[in-house]
Amino acid sequence: MAQPEKQAWLFLVASMVLWSFLAMRMLDGATVASVSPRHMVWTYAAIVLGMIVSHSAIAAALAAAPGGTQIRDERDAAIEARADRIEGYVVAAAINVLVIHALADAAYQDDALPRVDLASVPTLLFALLSTLFLGHVAHQLATIWMYRR
Repeated sequence: MAQPEKQAWLFLVASMVLWSFLAMRMLDGATVASVSPRHMVWTYAAIVLGMIVSHSAIAAALAAAPGGTQIRDERDAAIEARADRIEGYVVAAAINVLVIHALADAAYQDDALPRVDLASVPTLLFALLSTLFLGHVAHQLATIWMYRR
């Protein structure tokens, strides 16, 4: 297994753990809880710090492992570029889903649509951070898939 593939697997696990932490801090059952701004700031800071520390530790551990420093070739660069592009498509699609939902919610205020109140700051924060995590997960899955073919 190539080192970038190992790294992608470990990044994927770390990201899912951190998204679970976000969900634990922001959700009350299946709905977004009404939390204080202080709670949201600490949650956001903890997630950013967690991503930095976990990704740095994973990269350092893989580099320190036997055979850990490998020279990247054109294939590695092409896979990284394609995974970045896929991540961008996924994030753009998720943002468009949020926008379309907000527009439909404003246009049709009856109970026909499931209600997600994007005017609420905790809900908006959770939706946007989940979108970023979704993009990151798509990047890692694309990387794994392209190294496997």
